[in-house]
Amino acid sequence: MDSPDTPLLRVLHADDAIVAIAKPAGLLVHRSSLDAHETRSAADLLRTQLGAPVWLLHRLDKATSGVLAFARSADVAAALGKAFESGAVRKRYLALVRGWPR
Repeated sequence: MDSPDTPLLRVLHADDAIVAIAKPAGLLVHRSSLDAHETRSAADLLRTQLGAPVWLLHRLDKATSGVLAFARSADVAAALGKAFESGAVRKRYLALVRGWPR
């Protein structure tokens, strides 16, 4: 990494096609004009950490932690994008809450 202040992302899985990371809450997935003052994003940090380009496969809200997947090539991103669109890829969400719902 370029700086001791630049955090390393925890890689959960990496192969020739896909990289999956544990995205912490509070980190943008990618740069956005909606949060223009934010200078860090998971996509940029991972590109720097791997020293290679990556393509985002899906998104998580900034405040949400969870598994975030990236493709290692445009071809893989296109194929998996179609799989997400067609419903061939299933997502599962798990929420942990504190307290009791009303």
